[in-house]
Amino acid sequence: MVVGVLRTMAKHKHYSTVLTAATFDDAIASHRIALVDFWATWCGPCRSMSPDLEQVAKEVPVDVLIAKVDVDREAALVKRFGIKSMPTIITFHEGEVHSRFSGAVPAAGLRQALADAEKPRRKSLLKSIFGR
Repeated sequence: MVVGVLRTMAKHKHYSTVLTAATFDDAIASHRIALVDFWATWCGPCRSMSPDLEQVAKEVPVDVLIAKVDVDREAALVKRFGIKSMPTIITFHEGEVHSRFSGAVPAAGLRQALADAEKPRRKSLLKSIFGR
């Protein structure tokens, strides 16, 4: 099922990619960079951000995923990522959470978040020494 979803995403590069608990991990792992919008249909700022997300999705290369998660349908993902407000944007670099933002983010901010996610997060000195 996920393979079919990813093939469809590659053919039709637009923001309509909806992730579920069943498809989330494979979709994130299959893309170098991902930006995921945790949103709700009743959320005004989520709706106002939608055109900017659509525009940015049209600009990114195919190895970058722009997706959304409906918080009302995906309680397990909401809990897993500690989503407290909508919209919440989480960026991923090579499968790992890179950064997160709460509130509506304009197109320029989304582009900057993707540019920042291109760079791996720096490990703290203790993590690099002790591997924890």
